[in-house]
Amino acid sequence: MSIHRSRESPYTAGEFGATPQTPMGKTNVSRVLAEPEAELALTATARIFGLTRAKVTLIVEVALLLMLKMAEANPELRKRMAAGGGALPPLPIADYYDLMATNLDVRQSAMDDYKATYGGMLDLVNRAAARRAGVTDGQARDVIAAVLPALGRMLNRPS
Repeated sequence: MSIHRSRESPYTAGEFGATPQTPMGKTNVSRVLAEPEAELALTATARIFGLTRAKVTLIVEVALLLMLKMAEANPELRKRMAAGGGALPPLPIADYYDLMATNLDVRQSAMDDYKATYGGMLDLVNRAAARRAGVTDGQARDVIAAVLPALGRMLNRPS
């Protein structure tokens, strides 16, 4: 089953935090995470990593809010976030997560892309999200790495 919306994204890279003039805030993070593509990414990620959907959502909320706050003072992080947070293959998001669930190479590729894109820039984010959700730093990092490409694609669609 594939989820595909015909309408354009109501969000922009700036709203996601690509510029410090457009802070996103908790309300907008929650609104973005309620979008169908984000819902699918959160649910699939929870299933892939054996976590509850609530834990995955909390990890991503904490991570995005911290990333946005950090991006206000860090132009390099802002640039990397605006680039989409990771690359998804040209598949519908549902198909990508089905592939990630069944193919360890695809899952490892997402983790490698996250590490290559952000390096150690988000270690603080991983720790904070892990602490809030009651998971390990590694689990939080893996969840964030799995969800960011879908959110990046969704938020960086032409409007």
